[in-house]
Amino acid sequence: MKNRRITKMSLSALGLLMTCLMGTAQAAEILVDSSVLDQAMDVIAEKNSELAITQEEINRLANSTSSTFEEFKRENDNLEALLVVNAGFRKQIDAQEQNIAALDASIAGVEVVTREIPLLMEKMLSSIEQFIELDYPFQVEERQNRINFARDAIDNPDVSIAEKFRQVLVMYQTESSYGRTNETYADTIELNGSDRDVNIVRIGRVALMYQSTDRQVTGAWDNKARQWVERPAGEYRTAVQDAIRVASQLDAPKIIELPVLAPEIAQ
Repeated sequence: MKNRRITKMSLSALGLLMTCLMGTAQAAEILVDSSVLDQAMDVIAEKNSELAITQEEINRLANSTSSTFEEFKRENDNLEALLVVNAGFRKQIDAQEQNIAALDASIAGVEVVTREIPLLMEKMLSSIEQFIELDYPFQVEERQNRINFARDAIDNPDVSIAEKFRQVLVMYQTESSYGRTNETYADTIELNGSDRDVNIVRIGRVALMYQSTDRQVTGAWDNKARQWVERPAGEYRTAVQDAIRVASQLDAPKIIELPVLAPEIAQ
């Protein structure tokens, strides 16, 4: 503005000087030209001011753009990092989904087994009952109690399937062990229509023999005839007595010759 005033003052002085030199008409014409020049200078000054404001806005926008670009770069880097993390999570989710599918298949299989196991256990019990009925009649009451215990467990809804099946397997394992063990115990059996106290000796599942407590009567179980059969004392007495003592651990283990009722050869 100061420059504009100086310019205006210079032009006015110039106008006065020209008026003096050239005359009133020419001075008026020059003053008109001076007025136009002032207007032009005002427009130029206004434009310069607008340009300065525009430049400031450009500078502000440039700074804002630079800041926005830096923020964009940071967010883009964060996005790439998140994409990597997301890919890792996707792999974990896929693996978990596969595990879930496998578990679902296992559960379905367990449900099928859970439905079939009771029938299987019932068949196993029926089979072992039939086996015991056809087997040598040793420890009959104990073996029957074991069957009853397993059946009660199967019929009890409060007992888990696993425990029920365990009881049946224990019974099978016990029955299987009888074929590899020897034992002797006191019992009362029916001989010739009357009960008699005897000592029983079992040799695996090969032989089941008895001897009366007075050692006067000795015999063996005939599994084909399903009855106790008395045997000649001279042939059986000493051998069975020795077997009883060894099974009772009263004598050291030794080889004993025992007459065994062998099955007949099929014709």
